[in-house]
Amino acid sequence: MSIVLLLAGVSPVAPIPPGIYTNEEEVYFAKEAKRAPPPVIFIDVDAAGKIKPVDPFGRPVAPAPYRTHILRDGGARIIWAYAVDSATRLDKATELRRARTATCWGAVPKAVRKADGSDDWYGARELKLHDQGGRVAFGGGTTGAPEVILRVRNVVWPSGPSRPSLVLYVHKPGSPDRAEAYSWADPGAKRIGINLRWMQASCTIDGTE
Repeated sequence: MSIVLLLAGVSPVAPIPPGIYTNEEEVYFAKEAKRAPPPVIFIDVDAAGKIKPVDPFGRPVAPAPYRTHILRDGGARIIWAYAVDSATRLDKATELRRARTATCWGAVPKAVRKADGSDDWYGARELKLHDQGGRVAFGGGTTGAPEVILRVRNVVWPSGPSRPSLVLYVHKPGSPDRAEAYSWADPGAKRIGINLRWMQASCTIDGTE
C-alpha cells in the first residue's frame, strides 16, 4: 500500500498511533443519505507505524487500487485518507476513525441436542473485534453449531435527535449488511450484551476493567 505523508502546502505529520482505523461510519451514512459512498477502508497500524490494509474481521487484504495520502486530524483518534484517482489528481477525502478493541464471548446451541432433549450449547471466548464496525465469527465448521457473526459500532449520527450509541449486532453468514437483531448502550458503557434465546453474546471494551 503506497502511503504518502506529504502533500503540497501541508506540513509533515507525526507518526500515526497504533490501532485499527476505518471510514465505515462515513460509508454507512453516505449510503443512508443516498450519496455515493467512498470506498470502505480498514487499516491496521502497528507499533512501528507500518500500515497494512485489513477487512472488518481484521484479516489482511490486498492493497487498495489507488494511492492513499494520510494526514492526522483531531489528534490520535481521527486521521484523514485522501484517495488519488486514476488521473493522479487529489479529488476525494474520507474520515477514518480510530477504533477501540473489544473482547467478546458468544454461545449458540448445537444442531444436535443432548440425550435429555436440552440444548447443547457451543461457547467461544476471547473473540476479538473493535467498535468501528469490527466483526468476529464463532460456531460453524466442526463445532456442530451454526455460525454467528458479531459486529460492534460506536454510532454517532451526523444529524437528527438520535443520541450516540454503542451497538452490538448479530449477523448470519450471507447477510453482512442486514442484522438479525441488535442491542445498544451508552457509548461510554464498558460492556454490551444480547440474548436472543437461539444465541447470546457479550462484548467488553478492552482496558475498561
